[in-house]
Amino acid sequence: MSFEMEADMVSNRVIVEIVNEYRTMLQQQIALHLKRQRDHIVRMRRRFLSKLARRLHRNYILYDRHRRSLLSDVSFLNMRRREVQPATSRSRLQQPVPEQLHLFPASSEHEFTEEQLERFRINHATFQCLYDQLEHELEDADCEPAMTARMRMGVALYVLGTGKDFESAATLFHLHSRAVRASVHLFCGVVNKLLRDRQIDFPHSRNHIRCGVKEFEELVGIPQVFGAIGCLHIPVERGTVKDAAKYINSKGWSSIILQAIVDSRGRFLDVSCEHPGHTNAADMLINSSIYQRMEQLDGPCQKIDKSNVLPLLLGDGKYPLLPWLITPYPTTAQMTPAERSFNVYAAKGRVCIVRTFERLVGRWKALNRCSTMVATSCVPEIILTCCILHNIAEQNRSPYKDAWSECHNEEDVAPEQPHWECQITSMDGEEVRNRLSKFMHERFPLIVDDD
Repeated sequence: MSFEMEADMVSNRVIVEIVNEYRTMLQQQIALHLKRQRDHIVRMRRRFLSKLARRLHRNYILYDRHRRSLLSDVSFLNMRRREVQPATSRSRLQQPVPEQLHLFPASSEHEFTEEQLERFRINHATFQCLYDQLEHELEDADCEPAMTARMRMGVALYVLGTGKDFESAATLFHLHSRAVRASVHLFCGVVNKLLRDRQIDFPHSRNHIRCGVKEFEELVGIPQVFGAIGCLHIPVERGTVKDAAKYINSKGWSSIILQAIVDSRGRFLDVSCEHPGHTNAADMLINSSIYQRMEQLDGPCQKIDKSNVLPLLLGDGKYPLLPWLITPYPTTAQMTPAERSFNVYAAKGRVCIVRTFERLVGRWKALNRCSTMVATSCVPEIILTCCILHNIAEQNRSPYKDAWSECHNEEDVAPEQPHWECQITSMDGEEVRNRLSKFMHERFPLIVDDD
């Protein structure tokens, strides 16, 4: 009897072991199945994001190519028209619309209406902010004819915002064109004198840099980036300046180059506009204050792939690759998927400066009409003024209308911007870019760009 009971106990233990082994095996199979399902979902998601990114990028490339072609044709026709058209006929075509003649009463102390402020491209809060800071300088200026500070501001903002010539603005405000010109130059000088250092403030403290790095990382994911650098060619008068050839850029039109650094919110951190259009981006960078500032910058480091990386800027292919200036990988057949993906993320980071330049010339139309408004020597002051006003408008959340970016007439069409590729690279810059590419590849979805 005891033998049979012992046999039954052994048999039960064997059964229990078999059941436990089967349960364990079943649980492993279920876990493996769930893992495969999760991996499949992740792969499908990455494949979908990759296809979506390729399709969006391809559509954008086609759109941008078509837009560039149209703008190039229009700007070419516009330049031909300006060469053929006599100066007298140009002034006749720029007469103001009759119903606008009494919109701005001269020497007025009243508050401008919302309709009038819209022509200044800023809201009431921004106008009042400017007025509070500039009133005394504008009032005390020894400038004829005598006008209130509010009216001088209104005249200058109208010219800078709409890009109208001095004669048209004079008719609109019931003033002489010399008074309009004097108001614009006085306003620009006062804005640069009082507000440039306050509004265009390059980050020097570690806390300031750390905040900029955090905002950029939240935007695009690339670590240690606190700004994007780029340049914009501003048209100037052709053939009337000393050494006129140095102002002719690679597209054949005369310009002065605005080089700027912007943060993730599209505010200018540093600007320079003393280089003529024939200068390439590498020479311009080396001879600018930006280069010295970045070389001497003592910012917070971050360990990436076991190496310390200093705060850096994102630039496009016009710029050299430096340890603190990261440019895209050259587009070649040997590019790895990780390098292509990094280029896409870097391009997303540079969108902020593209958008900033678009809003700058959209809000302040005078920038595209400097060639017909003022002498070349006065253009840098107008450029700096518009950059300062841009920061003030963004700080005060002055609304930006998409219609300002559209070209409603031929004068609004800017010539095509020059494009070139810089071949200068540093070994330290390549190492930093490779570390950043590896960092993005390990932590973010791979976005492959077939174009």
